Amino acid sequence: MIRELVLLVTLSSLSAGCAGTPRVAVATAEAACTVATARVTAERNLPTAHVALCDPVSEADSPDGYYVLGLRAHCREELCGSTLMGWFAVEAASGAVFEWNVAEGQVGAEVAGE
Repeated sequence: MIRELVLLVTLSSLSAGCAGTPRVAVATAEAACTVATARVTAERNLPTAHVALCDPVSEADSPDGYYVLGLRAHCREELCGSTLMGWFAVEAASGAVFEWNVAEGQVGAEVAGE
């Protein structure tokens, strides 16, 4: 129940972001997951419910100032392979979401969904 409330409040804040509301810092991997889910699904014109779970990388294995996580979709078939939607880095200070280049271990392009 609390997670759904946090998601609802965050999504409301992100929707308001279209009108110029500044981004908000994130302080936990769970908050980073919520922000990444909202931005990635907005960019791809998907409902937030499309994301089944976040697969966070440990803080020790993430670059300073970022939460790195994979987003995984729901399996809609009887038998599924990977449901990975991609890897993303959420900047703790600003809440900005970027693609994460797994091979290079680097932040990529910003996710534009708002």
